[in-house]
Amino acid sequence: MLIRYTPGAVGPVEGLRRAARAVLYLPTAWRMAVDPCYPWLNARAVRFLARRLTRAMTGFEWGGGRSTAFVARRVLRLVTVEHNPKWRRRTAALLARQAIANVECRFVPPGDGPGRPDARPAIWQQTGHVQRRPEFAAYADAILDFPEGSFDFVLIDGRARVECALNALSRVRPGGFLLLDNSEWEKYGPIFAAVPDWSRRDYENGVWRTSILCRPAVPAG
Repeated sequence: MLIRYTPGAVGPVEGLRRAARAVLYLPTAWRMAVDPCYPWLNARAVRFLARRLTRAMTGFEWGGGRSTAFVARRVLRLVTVEHNPKWRRRTAALLARQAIANVECRFVPPGDGPGRPDARPAIWQQTGHVQRRPEFAAYADAILDFPEGSFDFVLIDGRARVECALNALSRVRPGGFLLLDNSEWEKYGPIFAAVPDWSRRDYENGVWRTSILCRPAVPAG
C-alpha cells in the first residue's frame, strides 16, 4: 500500500498523510545519511541492483546523482544524462570524491534541439505516442546515439520518462533490464503497456514504487 503524495492538498487528513510518509521514509533517509553513494531508490530495488550488477556490464542512466556512483562502482561503464546544471555539478563532484572514472556524463538541458525524431524506434508509431515535453526531446533521444542492444541495463529517474523508456527498450540487450523509479504514477502506464512480454518486479516502501522490467533472454517468437 502506498500513501500517495497529493499535490496542492491541504487539511488535517493531508497533514497525517505527510507525517506517515515522513516516518516511512526514515529508513531510506538513514541509509543515505550513512552512505553518500546510497541511491535515492526503493531499498529493495537497491538490493536488486547490488545482486544483479557485475563488472562486465555497461549501462545507461537518465538522472544523475547518488545512483550514478552506486552503479558505476559495480559495472564496467556507465553513461549518465542530466538536464539540471546543479545536479550535473553535484554528480561530477561526488564521482571525483569517490575517484570513480568509468562514467561518461552528458549534459542535455531543456530546449537543446529537436532531438532525433527520425531515429526513434518503431514502438513510437506502434503505440501512437506523441512527444509530451518537446523541450526534453534531445534529452530523451540521447540514448539513440548508441546501437540497439548496447546496454545491459537502463535506469530512468529523470524527465520525460515515457519518452526515455520508449527509446531505451530496443537498446537493452536480451536478458537485460530497465529500472523505472516513481512508477506508481498513472502517467507511466504507456511504458508497461509497450512491453507485455517483459517480466515486471515492483518494489514499494509505502511512499513510492520502483519497478524493474526484465527483457526476455530469448526474443519472443
